[in-house]
Amino acid sequence: MEFNYIADGIDAVVIDNFYSEEQLKEIMLELKWLTRPSVMLKEDKLSSATDEDTGEIITSKHGVFLEDVFRKYQHSSIITHGITQMELESFRSNLITCNSLFKSLLNCKTRCHLVSYYENSNYYKSHTDTFFFTMLSYFHTEPKQFEGGELVLSSCNSNKKATIEVKNNRVLIIASSTPHEVLEIKSKLNNTLSGDGRYCVATFLTIIPKTEKE
Repeated sequence: MEFNYIADGIDAVVIDNFYSEEQLKEIMLELKWLTRPSVMLKEDKLSSATDEDTGEIITSKHGVFLEDVFRKYQHSSIITHGITQMELESFRSNLITCNSLFKSLLNCKTRCHLVSYYENSNYYKSHTDTFFFTMLSYFHTEPKQFEGGELVLSSCNSNKKATIEVKNNRVLIIASSTPHEVLEIKSKLNNTLSGDGRYCVATFLTIIPKTEKE
């Protein structure tokens, strides 16, 4: 894993080569299996695709929550390999070295997983997530068959922005309150669910607070 920390009010960690080659092969097979009309939903069917205040649809893409597909998380390579890598001591120590803010991420045991798939002209306007941390994992076939799709991060307290290039096997970790958007995809794929577009697996992490005993 190769760690790169983005500071100055954004506080994001970019990790390249997050998964092993064998894990990556299994994940790509699962993503290809998911990418079909009987599984993937259009944006108007995704609860995560609307503005919380206005109800406006702010994205164009296909997607599916893995928890709606798999009854047990062990049945999903995407989920199990993500958990395995996040439990590595090298991951945990490097993450905290970047910023102690991320120490609390290690206590986030409650998670859900959204697979988003983008082809030609798809995008996601600026938004935030209603969790503690968001981990975004990017995948695509090689060679890459699209342009654009970069993720733009915005600082919550300044005008600073950071643009993250889409790379296969790249992971980005941010506080969920960080505004972020996906720039428009340009390709010749014509939105046919070919499996050669831009995949993003969003892992939403949070902590369920302990309740007092009555």
